[in-house]
Amino acid sequence: MELNKNGNNQVDELKLHRPSLVIITGLSGAGKSTAMRVFDDLGYYCLDNLPPALILDFYHLYLKGSTHKAGVAIASDMRSGALFDDFQNAVKRLEDESIHFALLYLDCDTDVLMNRFKEVRRAHPLETRYSLRDAISEERTRLESTLALATHVIDSTHINVAQLRQVVLKTVLQQENKRVSQVKVVSFGFKYGVPRDADYVFDVRFLPNPFYLEALRPLSGEDGDVYNYVMNHKAAEQFFMGIVQLLDPTFDAFIDVGKFSVNIAVGCTGGRHRSVAFAKRLAAYYEGQNRLVQTYHRDLVHPL
Repeated sequence: MELNKNGNNQVDELKLHRPSLVIITGLSGAGKSTAMRVFDDLGYYCLDNLPPALILDFYHLYLKGSTHKAGVAIASDMRSGALFDDFQNAVKRLEDESIHFALLYLDCDTDVLMNRFKEVRRAHPLETRYSLRDAISEERTRLESTLALATHVIDSTHINVAQLRQVVLKTVLQQENKRVSQVKVVSFGFKYGVPRDADYVFDVRFLPNPFYLEALRPLSGEDGDVYNYVMNHKAAEQFFMGIVQLLDPTFDAFIDVGKFSVNIAVGCTGGRHRSVAFAKRLAAYYEGQNRLVQTYHRDLVHPL
């Protein structure tokens, strides 16, 4: 298993296919929350139940200061009440500013929606004024003009939650599950505690410690000299190969059960040298596999 030297370029190319703004709307109970979670898993800044008139302003605010580089996903629907009547004008303002966006509309058969509301024992937003069936019918009528604006329409009548996630990925992002699964790699120091959200924890304290070399001690695993010292060790290469052979078969299986993000933690004593270098190697490997990778060196903030 060799690193793909073009890995970074392929990941950048993958990101180019993503709209930086996704607006999610449609019928209540049709799967908007599930669709939102897809984008949340992919690193989008997600905001639920935003009145349409605020979409453009919020997007400008996101562009100015957000650290979420993937984009922003906004759910806007009938829960806004009378404020939702401004939806068409909100879309026109986006078009007037030539903002590239995807408008995802979730649809579903009325009888299926009724069963879903009864199963979760939640009220329809319009059910204070109508029976459940009439509320769904009224919402469908009010959303006709919104449906006409949609760039993507998904009917969730005959699909389950896991299938809906897959359809959202293929329809909006035009990507297969394997290409959008996310890997989060964190380095840490055992003396500061193990990350609680890790799916896998690997211990690299068996490797020679650069801390005991005066020239390397003030550096970190992000520096070339430390990285080479750690990763050029025969045991490091063997351990790396063992990790990827263990993890690679699990990613698609995780996706099949609706888990789109895998957290890998690599620890050494202080979280400065060995774990950082090893996390860097793992991140480069999975970028070369066209995965979306986030890397975080948790304990570099601690002084020597």
